[in-house]
Formats: sequence, structure tokens, C-alpha cells
Amino acid sequence: MARHQQSSRVANGQVEMVVQHEQTKQRGGRELRVLQHNCAKGKQAVEVLLEMAIQKEVDIVIIQEPTTGRGSTARHDSFRWIKEEVGKPARCWTAVNKASGCRVTELREQTKESRNCVQVLQVVREGDEPLTLVNVYDQTPRGEGKRLAWQAEWGSIMRAPRVVIAGDMNAHSEPWNPRTKKMVNAQFWEGLVEEHELVIWNSEEGMRVGPGTEKTSIIDLTLTSPAVALNW
Repeated sequence: MARHQQSSRVANGQVEMVVQHEQTKQRGGRELRVLQHNCAKGKQAVEVLLEMAIQKEVDIVIIQEPTTGRGSTARHDSFRWIKEEVGKPARCWTAVNKASGCRVTELREQTKESRNCVQVLQVVREGDEPLTLVNVYDQTPRGEGKRLAWQAEWGSIMRAPRVVIAGDMNAHSEPWNPRTKKMVNAQFWEGLVEEHELVIWNSEEGMRVGPGTEKTSIIDLTLTSPAVALNW
């Protein structure tokens, strides 16, 4: 298990990452920029996030718990959506900047059992090797007896040479938060990290502050296969 201490790009639970690629550097191209955030079903949260992404020149936005229904303002002319059908639970959405030059394809055959708790996306840009970007919301949905994110075809997903996994894992553990006092819902993610020698890119900076307390938690994780380098 490897851990990189990076200058943090965390703000209000939003994680900004730049995927570095040697071929991109050699040709003087612009590196892929990704923004991840759990909107917690907040009204106008998605709209605000997308406007911020435009300002930051972000290529892909991966979202957990988007706002749906009457409170939703999930639309923006600059983005193309990859999301679940209307009427089905909205857990993971992805917005692709139309100006990014990225060809993004959802690989749904790898997430049939996860019911939108995981999105697997193949990202292709001219001149770069393909990148597998995995959007995760790990929680036990109401009426379910298991955590659906764990039901994705992770063996198949991890066979890709360049993988970035990011999202809200809702898991507490010492490998990504040395201050945690109790391991909670972490066994699956610890096992995936160990089995595939994934790199944990989180700094020790807290992602969220719990209600009624000053204690911070780190439950939104950014993990990559060893072949991927990030500026996180």
C-alpha cells in the first residue's frame, strides 16, 4: 500500500485532481482535470458545482448524491450528462465538459449489480492512453441488506492498466486517516487497496466536519493503480 502526501486541493468536500501523463507533457498538451463532490442532495448544489467546474476549466465532474426532482437544477449547456434513467435512484452522476476533447463511455456491464452506486467510465483523449475513471457512492441503500458498491465487477475493473477510483466511500480507517479511532465499513476498500497495490492520494486534511462537532472525517477517497500519477 502506497500513500502520497500531496499539497491538498480539497475545499468544502470537493476534490480537484489533475491526471498526469507523460505523453501529454511531451506534446505540450493540457492534462486531464477531474472534480469530485458529494452534493448531499442539496438544492442547487449541482448547478453551483458545474459553474465552479467551468471556472476551473475542469474536464469531468463526478458527483455523488445529486439533487433530483423539484429541487434539482442539474443542467448546464456546457456539459453532457452520464447518469441513471429518470425514475431510478440517483447515486452517481458524471458531467463531461463538451469542450474537453474527451470521449467518455460508461461501461455498464461492470456495474449491473451496483444499481448506480458505481459508474465505470472509459476516458479517451487523442494521443493519450485510455483511463478508467470509477465514480463511487458506497452506502447501504434503504431496503437493501448489502453495500451495493461492493457488488461491481471489481476484478474486471482493475484489469485496466490505468485506473482512478474516486468518490464517497463512507469508510473510516487508519490507512487514509491516521487520526481515526475505529475502523468502520473499511474492510472492502482496505482489501482492494492491498490486492491491487493501489495508491492512496488523500492527505491528512479532513474532508468533512461532523454536525455539532469540530471533528473532521476522511471518507471521500482518491485511489489509483500504480501506473497513474496525480496532482491532487
